[in-house]
Amino acid sequence: MRKMLIVAALGTLALSSCSIFGTRSAAVSGQLRGFSPNQNLGLAIVGYNGGQYTNVSTQLQVIDKFLTGGYTLTLPRDVPYGTYRVIVFRDTNNDGRYTAGEPVLSRDNGKFLVYSQRDNQFFNGAKLGWSIYNTATRDVQNTLLNNYDLEALPAGQ
Repeated sequence: MRKMLIVAALGTLALSSCSIFGTRSAAVSGQLRGFSPNQNLGLAIVGYNGGQYTNVSTQLQVIDKFLTGGYTLTLPRDVPYGTYRVIVFRDTNNDGRYTAGEPVLSRDNGKFLVYSQRDNQFFNGAKLGWSIYNTATRDVQNTLLNNYDLEALPAGQ
């Protein structure tokens, strides 16, 4: 009986730790610079392919009319493997999500969020799960996903 309890406990531990053995849970953080308050701003994790942003997550997105300072977002695990970005957008239709055509107010920061099914899938150094790939330096962050800073586009763009 005792052996069965040990086996059951180990099985439960293995299933509950899928974030260790499967794709790990992660969060990304950074600073926000140059955004004017009271614009119905939102943060979204969006797919990025061919210069186009697409909303691919069912995760609730952060909407805050006074979005300033820093942020931390939990990265979803319900999205296809690929490259993503965090954007600041104006929620013009007030649905709480980024919708194609809504103004993206943040400039390209030269970084991708990479969601990989295996090590080195999209970029050398990227690990299973979430990583940040810096296109300028070709550095990869795997453990602490920080310094994903976002700056506002110049007025009129």
